[in-house]
Amino acid sequence: MQDHAPTFGLWYDFRQRLPLGDYASFYAECLEEIEEGERLGFTGVWLSEHHFVDDGYLPSPLVVAAAIAARTTTMRIGTNVLLLPMHHPLRVAEDAAVVDLLSGGRFVLGVGQGYVQHEFEALGFERRYRPSLFEEGIEIIRRAWKEGRTGYEGKRWSLPDLPFEPRPSGWLPIYIGAFADPAIDRAARLADGFLASAGGGAFGETYRKVQDALARHGRGDEDFPYVASGVACVHEDAGRAREIVAPAIAYQRTRYAEWGTDREKPRPEPISPEDLPWDRYLVGTPDEVAEGLIGLHEEAPYDHFCFWGRLPGVSHEQALANMRLFAERVAPKVREAVGAE
Repeated sequence: MQDHAPTFGLWYDFRQRLPLGDYASFYAECLEEIEEGERLGFTGVWLSEHHFVDDGYLPSPLVVAAAIAARTTTMRIGTNVLLLPMHHPLRVAEDAAVVDLLSGGRFVLGVGQGYVQHEFEALGFERRYRPSLFEEGIEIIRRAWKEGRTGYEGKRWSLPDLPFEPRPSGWLPIYIGAFADPAIDRAARLADGFLASAGGGAFGETYRKVQDALARHGRGDEDFPYVASGVACVHEDAGRAREIVAPAIAYQRTRYAEWGTDREKPRPEPISPEDLPWDRYLVGTPDEVAEGLIGLHEEAPYDHFCFWGRLPGVSHEQALANMRLFAERVAPKVREAVGAE
């Protein structure tokens, strides 16, 4: 297999579709799925973050990353994404360094700016300062890891010069997730890799913007992983695949739309499963999903593709069946087709 054949991973937010079940059992099931994913050959697991919502969306991705590190041996473990402007950067630097040490150097810190009004308010950060909080946060984290010191003077942070330990044992990469053009440009300037989500629009358009921004910053020839993230559901019966995930996708999209609407603006209408744009999702038979991923790679040559391991409302058994069929019938076909290019 050629080196440029993509790898595949799982993406988790640990959220449940209401009504809530038992949290402890749900977390145990998700961790079991991730362990099975490693056995099946998935090379990465990614964790996202949100706060103060009723469906239990994961608020502590670095805590869960440490738990995954203790249960796996080969998978890369990453955040996709940690909402950096809502955290003290030194605490992120400390926790990420510990996760990296526990995992044997398998951690990737993926960060984004965040957007939800109530999260910034509750956690005590000014949303309008997101760009400067974000840039300074990355600078503080990298300086602490590299130099072992905390001192910093900037626009948003003024930190005393103290020792910083423990530090990562090697290079701990920082990937950035971004949607808007200024944020994509910032990612090309600051990041070690890019996290692209279907929520940001067409993958191909985003990929071209990233490549153009890298060239502007003199980084066009550098190794800069492009990680694509989205929905993939595989079933021998394409109609059954849609039946399984349609309510989950509709719920997910509705909640994201609600969170992205400030309280003084009208609430968006709920999204119906019947109105989903299926061309945006990789849902169908193994051959259909494989062809979709091959086409996506032609449009946006991703290095790694991760999909939701457990969409809200999908059962443990359905999640396991999906990843097993994907590993057996989809991933090999995609890697063979793309590796032969």
